[in-house]
Amino acid sequence: MCGKVISRTGGSLFTEFAQRGYRWGKQEITELLDDVLQYYKLTQDRENKVSKFYCLQPIVVKSKTWKNSDNESLKGWELIDGQQRLTTILIILSYLEDIRQILNGDTKVYSIYFETREDCKDFFSRKAFKINVDDSNVDFFHISKGYEFIKEWFVKENHKVEVLNTFLKTEYNVSIIWYESKEESQAIDEENSIDLFTRLNEGKIPLTDAELIKALLLQSDLYPNNEDKYVEQRLFEIASEWDQIEADLQDETMWLFINDITEQPSSKIEFIFNLLAEKWNQENAQILIHYNDKEGKPKHFEYLVFDKFLAQKRKEKKANSLDPINDIWKEVKNIYSIFREWYEDHTLFHYIGYLLAIYNNENKKEKFIKEAISLKLTKSDFINYLKKKIANEIYIKRKRDNSQEFKLLNEIAYGEDNNEIIKILLLFNVETLVQNKKENARFPFHLYKKEKITSIEHIHPQNPNDIDVDQERSNIWLESHKLSLETLLIDKKYLDHKDKIEKILEGVYNLLRAYNKDKFKIVFINILELYSEISNFNEDELKHTLSNLALVDKDTNSSLNNSFFDIKRELLKENKLGRYIPICTQRAFSKYYSKSPKEMIFWSSDDRKSYYAAIESTYNFFVKLKEDTNGDE
Repeated sequence: MCGKVISRTGGSLFTEFAQRGYRWGKQEITELLDDVLQYYKLTQDRENKVSKFYCLQPIVVKSKTWKNSDNESLKGWELIDGQQRLTTILIILSYLEDIRQILNGDTKVYSIYFETREDCKDFFSRKAFKINVDDSNVDFFHISKGYEFIKEWFVKENHKVEVLNTFLKTEYNVSIIWYESKEESQAIDEENSIDLFTRLNEGKIPLTDAELIKALLLQSDLYPNNEDKYVEQRLFEIASEWDQIEADLQDETMWLFINDITEQPSSKIEFIFNLLAEKWNQENAQILIHYNDKEGKPKHFEYLVFDKFLAQKRKEKKANSLDPINDIWKEVKNIYSIFREWYEDHTLFHYIGYLLAIYNNENKKEKFIKEAISLKLTKSDFINYLKKKIANEIYIKRKRDNSQEFKLLNEIAYGEDNNEIIKILLLFNVETLVQNKKENARFPFHLYKKEKITSIEHIHPQNPNDIDVDQERSNIWLESHKLSLETLLIDKKYLDHKDKIEKILEGVYNLLRAYNKDKFKIVFINILELYSEISNFNEDELKHTLSNLALVDKDTNSSLNNSFFDIKRELLKENKLGRYIPICTQRAFSKYYSKSPKEMIFWSSDDRKSYYAAIESTYNFFVKLKEDTNGDE
């Protein structure tokens, strides 16, 4: 039947565990308000043939009786479908409450109760969403944000009375199709609320596997009535633990420790169910949902496996007991606790985070996680296992030209060996922090992935074949190096180069007065040759080896823009882009590795040797653990 939205005065709507929670955003809310306002405007022009009501999509309910905290019986409706719309309308009416009291003070509004939120009654009665954004749980957060979007819309449109009247009027109003699943209808009564909800939502925004699994996991109507309180309490505990796990995984520092930036499911807990579904499907002959890697997993693979596995568990045990749910939830919590241990332990965090950062093959990454979860090792043995994995990953497998021999560490070079260089430099930074336990500093794998800290920076600049920068960037470069050259000019150590410095400076001054692209390239090359001569960096082949390479993000790499050592050092210190600068990159430009740095202007031969020795020490420490019989593949 169709009726006014608020004609069922004072009614209570009860959302079961099966519901996904409130998730409407700005787009959905704005579209609903735009449609209501558009309908109102059409009704004002009597020449338009307008329906006497603007009908929302159907909602589906079942009669429901439940007990409150005082053991009083309450009657209302279990909301099977339509939670998003009715919750949004309730928030709209709350926003318009002051005007509604003036226009029709006797009108009562329905209430909504979320079964998984014990404090929702207080939340709605206090209208806490009006005060501030409540982030105590994901539902209250989205409801609070929804209120903000509604407020923004009305500030922009300024049609409070018009919209409210469209809800209140007896005709030309907003109505809904109210579909009530009657208890006396045996066919409907036997239909499970979850199945009905799933069927009704076909063709709409699809439910995620996690939402479907949650519905099965927290289904409360399968247990004996005499166990109501125990069942309700236990399911509340699981729902609360579910929220905590989801909240922890939503933290990007933890999520991106394990996953890549491209992997962003709306429900992060789905990652755990993915691992369990694979395990259950392989271990249980009764399930066996077949698929091949080429075609990929079938739609809702995790949910399908979970459904079959739960049914199998219920056959093995008392069908209407909580034991199957408890067993399954124990497995979920076990995987989560393993992830939590990895994340919180200083050494495990760095070694596991490193491996997951360098694995660029999803199957390899998934295989490693499953293997690591299943291992029953002491902590020291597990760390040795991880070190051997790392050793196999960084061991150089690049062959020399026209040779069957592998390159040595000092032979890998920028360009053809970038993958190897990034792996080794990343490990150099990670191992530095592993050993730096006093400060308890952690490598930010989330920033490594978000900011793409995979660019290789030449500490002493390379000499590109073709410098191609615009005038603005050229002038910035020239201003920086003008100061550097003027510093050289007054330093007695460089008296032998005075004439050359003065000549180059004259070219810099001229360019700053009248820019010329071709002349800039000449000045650039002259400065490069001067600095290479003074710093004894004339060996072109060394410019591309590890002794002259460091790790930065792409934007920082671009901002350094072939500047010389002292200019780069200052730019990194200022870090105007606000990027994460890896610890070993910072140390290289501060000459931390140099035994006795004589000056801070150039990247000298001694600096390169000391820096390379530190990298080599880390590399050798791991490679010596490599065992040919324990390869990673």
